[in-house]
Amino acid sequence: MLEKETLFREKAKKYLVCFNESCPRHAQCLRWEVGQYYDHDIKVVTCVSPVYSEVAEGKCVLFRDNTPIRMPIGMKNFYYNMPAHTATAIKKDLIESSCRATYYNFHSGRRPITPEVQELIERTCRKHGWNEPLQYDGETEDYLW
Repeated sequence: MLEKETLFREKAKKYLVCFNESCPRHAQCLRWEVGQYYDHDIKVVTCVSPVYSEVAEGKCVLFRDNTPIRMPIGMKNFYYNMPAHTATAIKKDLIESSCRATYYNFHSGRRPITPEVQELIERTCRKHGWNEPLQYDGETEDYLW
């Protein structure tokens, strides 16, 4: 993972940030933390509304935990031990569930496989009768952006 300051400065350019320091969860929020790295010369910022009522109640649906988690990456050897017809069916379903580009970003390891996507992959494999442990290419630590 890139150095945190470099990563957050880069993300601040295009990530929905928050500047609401009165939010009871701001210290644990990725949007608030990334907002602290915003370039002060920028005149216009896309951010969470400072008057969004659920922020004050600590129920913000835009909250993102600022704790990095371990996630698998890459699926180049994922199908190695599977029968061809099972691998083909699983791959087809996974591509249809998102899109070809997204699937290949996960497959190549360009994007970490989030817990939600891991669940989808596991359900798809089980649906097609593959009950063996799932083998990803590696692991990385990243934020759930």
